[in-house]
Parts: sequence; C-alpha cells; structure tokens
Amino acid sequence: MCIFLQHLWYKEFLCVHPKSLVTECMSSHLSTSTFTRQIEFSLLTRVGFAEGVWMVGVIDEIRMPKGQSDAYPMLVDTKTRVRASLPAEPQRRNGRLQLMCYKHLWDSLVADNFPSRQFFEFFSLNPYHILSAEIRENTAKCGFPAETLTDMLRYSRNTWGMLPPAHEQLLLRYELQEDQSLLGEDQFEYDLDWVKGQIKSSLEVWRGEREASYTPEDERWKCRSCKFASECPASNSGSPRGTDTLEG
Repeated sequence: MCIFLQHLWYKEFLCVHPKSLVTECMSSHLSTSTFTRQIEFSLLTRVGFAEGVWMVGVIDEIRMPKGQSDAYPMLVDTKTRVRASLPAEPQRRNGRLQLMCYKHLWDSLVADNFPSRQFFEFFSLNPYHILSAEIRENTAKCGFPAETLTDMLRYSRNTWGMLPPAHEQLLLRYELQEDQSLLGEDQFEYDLDWVKGQIKSSLEVWRGEREASYTPEDERWKCRSCKFASECPASNSGSPRGTDTLEG
C-alpha cells in the first residue's frame, strides 16, 4: 500500500501509481549538473517506508541552523489560507500530523531503515536496469559513477546515512494566499507515539480491519467536501447532524 501524505489533511489515504512517483523523481532533474544530489534529495523528501506501508509526501522547507556543528534540520510546512485568519484547532492538528509523518519518514531513512528489495518490488522497478548515457555521465561528473538503479540507491543510502535526524521541534506556517504574507506560526514538539497511533488507526480502516467511524463535532467541515454526505446514514437530507458526521 502507498499513501499520499498531503491528503492526511482529510485523513484520506490515496493510492499513488508506483511508476509515476519514481518517474517524476528521476526525470525532473536530468538536465542539471547537480543531478545526483537532487535525485537523492528528491527520494528523501518524497518517499519513505514506515509502519509497513510506503508513504509519499514533499517537505516544503528544511532549515539548518547556522553556526552549529551539531545542528539538526528543522522541517517546515507552509499552508496557504484564502481568508486572513488562522485555521481552527482540528485543522491545525491535521497539519501537525502531516509534518510529524515527514519527520517519521526522514528519521527512518537516515537510520538506514529503507527496504531496498521491497522498494524495487513495490514500484515495479528492475534494480539492474542500465541507466541512460546522460544519467551515467551526470552521476560520474558528481563523483558517483552509477550504472544501474541499484547503484543509484546505494549512493543515495550512503548520503542519507550521513544526515542527522530531524529536529524534535517542527514548524507549521500559515500564509495568506493573496500576497503570501505571514498569518502565524505553530511550532510544536514531535510525538512519535501519537503519530504512529494515528497512522495505525487510519490504516485499520483502509485495510478493512475495522469499520469507519464518524467525525467529531469540531471536524464537521470535512463533510462539505465529502461526496458521500447525501448517503450518510447519520445525516439529515445530506446535512451533518451533530457528532454523527461521516469522515470524508
């Protein structure tokens, strides 16, 4: 199973076509001189394996404190708002969940917990596929003479192993869509047990291990974009009723 982290805002896990992800990561940087580094970084910030599933997501920003030899990178995610106001707590909580997932993936990769064999199998890739002449030329110029996908992944894992874990403090930023002005920031501490529990709870539904539940009252706004609202047994003519709102 592969889940797309940007849709955790709705707590919906969407299947991602395996080859499309790798194709994007591999093809978007072919013309640059820093090709190898960008491939490594693209995979680091786009795909990871945690809690038994593949997860896909793009980290908005990574900040490195200046002048500190033992610095840990801080992960930052920026949300845009149509209105000049901060979101309610349920939406902010979902944003925190998404950013904690990114740290979970980052820390897993730098700890070398990347299952290479499962990666090739899940994304239907031939590990011994010979890279194109252009890719081989660019990787050689960068000091990483890769011939196959296996070589690329090995160099990537070596690079990830030199990175530190992400900082325990994470940062959510909210900007006004109209002019990108800052509306506010939410800095919070990583909670591994909480994020693993949230992932486990969501996966239980999608794996058919438990029935889906209804959203709490403070998250009824989700139902406005739920295509099943008109059929919801807990709604009144398609309108949410109190806490009996299907999670959409």
